[in-house]
Amino acid sequence: MSGGQRRVMASNTTHAPEIACVFGSQCQLTGVYTAPSGAHEDQPCAVFLTADLLHHIGPSRLHVELARHLARQGVAGLRFDLSGAGDSESASLAGDFRERSIREVREAMDYLQAHHGKQRFVLVGLSSGADDALATAQQDPRVVGAVLLNGYAYPAGHFKRYRAVKFFLRRLLMWQALRNRITASLQRLLPTSRTALVGEGVSADTAALSGQEQWVGTGHGDPCRQIPPQEETAQMLERLCQAETDLLFVYTGSEHDTYTYEGQLGAMFPGLRDNPHLSERYIQEADHTLVLKDDRARVIGWTGEWFRQAAFKRCRL
Repeated sequence: MSGGQRRVMASNTTHAPEIACVFGSQCQLTGVYTAPSGAHEDQPCAVFLTADLLHHIGPSRLHVELARHLARQGVAGLRFDLSGAGDSESASLAGDFRERSIREVREAMDYLQAHHGKQRFVLVGLSSGADDALATAQQDPRVVGAVLLNGYAYPAGHFKRYRAVKFFLRRLLMWQALRNRITASLQRLLPTSRTALVGEGVSADTAALSGQEQWVGTGHGDPCRQIPPQEETAQMLERLCQAETDLLFVYTGSEHDTYTYEGQLGAMFPGLRDNPHLSERYIQEADHTLVLKDDRARVIGWTGEWFRQAAFKRCRL
């Protein structure tokens, strides 16, 4: 590889040793390498991919917490910024964004191979970071696995039923309860004739607010994110599974425009139902970026367990 490590800075915390590094074809990429505790040569290295303009600490510091957790399991990790995001320079912003992202993820793996002796990698990404992980796995056999947070999803199976029961019905009941509370308060404060008039106004306003909330909450849509057709995604996943690439899908309740229940993955891709290389988890209560500590803890626990159980025996496509 061209470029390489340019500066090293070990942290003085009680966590696993962390090293700041600069690498890439133009030495434009920056990241933090988390060394594993003990020698675990058989473990692949985790590479954390940023989404959009997020810093390499990840959403709500998820990448930091997960990298340190995996390090205690003997798994090394690299958190880095794609060019133009976080601390990385924007020297290579020309060309197609997806192709540039793939190239830079491969440069990160080149760096880890040259400077830390890592040969196999698991990519971890949220949203567009998950998309980059899948695209890179298609092109580089060194990727033996991927953790895909809120990756591609398509309405299928019992999607509509769960969406109606878990989201729309709950919202309807919530607004009905609010309307009843407002009406009861007005009845105590206003004359009967005026209460009826104001009550009608409140009902109309509440209905308007309910409609607005439903529109706002129908998914975490990213207008810049390119979602391939379902059939194309199915073919991509089939190729990766045939090559024994292990994949962990984690979805949150924020994605209820396309995903509403654990088990929907099999409905989306029937040809991969019960495939041993696909794992699926769902946190209905969590938001898109896992702001709550308990939600992040669940994802970290699932990921650590998956790392212990996955075979990571990928062969070439």
